[in-house]
Order: sequence, then structure tokens, then C-alpha cells
Amino acid sequence: MNGRRGVERRKRIWLKDPHCANCGRLVAMHQFELDHIVPLHQGGPDEDGNLQVLCNGPDGCHDKKTREEGGYRDRR
Repeated sequence: MNGRRGVERRKRIWLKDPHCANCGRLVAMHQFELDHIVPLHQGGPDEDGNLQVLCNGPDGCHDKKTREEGGYRDRR
């Protein structure tokens, strides 16, 4: 969802709980990604109840979850 509706949705989910659902870090409005708990490609609904806040960045929980769901492994 893009535009004003997307911004409103993002803010609504963040205001419910501004902590990363995985690591618990408190995140600012610009430091997170909205993440589908059950991915859309696995049949998850595109509804607020299936969305969570995940921290963003090179070592963020969103990137890690996305890589796991895609079957990628860490090279370290």
C-alpha cells in the first residue's frame, strides 16, 4: 500500500508498539519496516493483524527475516 494510506497504516502499526517484534529494540518512525508475519506469498493476509514492526538496517531483524524466508544463508 502506497501514498497517504500506506503512511497512515505504517504509523498506526508503529503507534501500537514502537518496538521491534523480534529483538525488542525501540525504533523511530524512520528506522523500521512493516513486515508481514505470515508472508503474502505463503497466503498471509494483507491486514493490520498480520503486520509487525521490525528494525531496519544492515544488521536489522527485517533483513534477517527476509533472507531466511527467501532461503538465503549468512556467509559468515
